[in-house]
Amino acid sequence: MENSYLKENVYIAKLAGEFLREMFANADLQAEYKGAKDIVTRADRGAEEIILEYLTETFREHKIVSEESGVVGNKESEYVWYVDPLDGTNNFFHHIPYFNVSIALERNRKIVCGAVYNPILDEMFYAESGGGAFLNGKKIAPSTNKELSKAFITACHGKSEEEIARFLKLMNVFKREAYDIRKLGSAALELCYVACGRCDAFIATGLNPWDFKAGLLIAQESGCKSGGLMHEEIEESNLLVCSPSLYNELRKKIAQVI
Repeated sequence: MENSYLKENVYIAKLAGEFLREMFANADLQAEYKGAKDIVTRADRGAEEIILEYLTETFREHKIVSEESGVVGNKESEYVWYVDPLDGTNNFFHHIPYFNVSIALERNRKIVCGAVYNPILDEMFYAESGGGAFLNGKKIAPSTNKELSKAFITACHGKSEEEIARFLKLMNVFKREAYDIRKLGSAALELCYVACGRCDAFIATGLNPWDFKAGLLIAQESGCKSGGLMHEEIEESNLLVCSPSLYNELRKKIAQVI
């Protein structure tokens, strides 16, 4: 990790993750509702405070986009940090140990580096542009599976009725034609699991930039192929990331569904 931005990225992701691990052990995980099915906990806000305080002090000229606080810092900066202080809030709140801190840095709309930290398993996924992807210091690569019938797929959806309907259509097809498809509840980790070969593909609708920027770079640097759902190019909120050997077949199947 010679890139100083990546070093800082990994450091602050781990610092916030250690805070989340301590909070997770607390039986009283108070939450407030941002929407009918959208909650935020004290842990979200506490982890975000740790990250924002560090980034605003260390990179005073940079812009920060964070899930809970929105845009912070220099809005005109070519550098933009995307911060999800607690990706997997619903899992966290229900004491399901599958959540992470996700932080990415973008320069002139190109992702420079990203870190995704699972504090429960002490797993740090990270990557920088052109430098490969790593898990706790070891280089990672996607699955070599070539058969859809053996593919383990994860998926997520946004909050709109259209996004939910699209997700259910995809579930209906891949539950039958793939080995399995599941919604695990933490987009960044699901991307990292595709990056290291634990899962074969990740299909998402309704993502926000802080949900996927870090995980996407890690997956791309590991050797995964990526694109949108309706187009070859990555779309703003819809995403397909998978092992190269399954990409074309999955794109065809998705096009038939949506």
